[in-house]
Amino acid sequence: MSALFAVSLTLAVGGGLAQARNATDADAASRLPEKPPSAPSTGQRFTPNTMMDPITPEARRKVLQSSLAQSALSLRELINLMTYKVEAQPGLSWDEVITSMKLRANKINLKFIGAHLVHKEIEAITGKPTPRVEIYHFCDALLARELLDYSLEFAILLPCRIAVVEDAQQKIWLTMLDWDVSSTDAAPNRNKLPDSLYQAASRLRKGLEEIIQAGANGAL
Repeated sequence: MSALFAVSLTLAVGGGLAQARNATDADAASRLPEKPPSAPSTGQRFTPNTMMDPITPEARRKVLQSSLAQSALSLRELINLMTYKVEAQPGLSWDEVITSMKLRANKINLKFIGAHLVHKEIEAITGKPTPRVEIYHFCDALLARELLDYSLEFAILLPCRIAVVEDAQQKIWLTMLDWDVSSTDAAPNRNKLPDSLYQAASRLRKGLEEIIQAGANGAL
């Protein structure tokens, strides 16, 4: 689940949110959509399954550049900050890791809906071997619908993804975007996920972590 939480974490680390609150009206306006939102940002009223007004590329670029300029972290460190990852136990084969992931997903009723074998595509294009990279997609359709009703922009984070990768030492890693919703608890804007949706998203995050742990340990 990608860009939304990635941007949120980047802004939090870089101090962009604090700067935005203290900016002049003119500066703040340059970072907002060209059209005002249909409801106040501090309110809870909204029409389900609707898109907010787009943010211009220039406005988005200004926010990201501002926050990155204030961060002491490198880009690699920021990406690492947004990542949940576990190294597979030594001796486990690739197939054992994947089998364990799928079995655990089935056990906790999280549907496996497909995989993208990235390394196969690279090898087919280049004709050269490359470290293995496979991305596995999982879905809780009912929760997805709830998230989309809350914010249709959540579509960019769906379905949930777990990547299995081989590093330069041939070690196997399982990794995902660490989209822990509790990281939003400190946000000053009180317009947050409804409690029931917050709890459901938290359970989904724990389920994905359980799948990763099962794969990393070869648990059946």
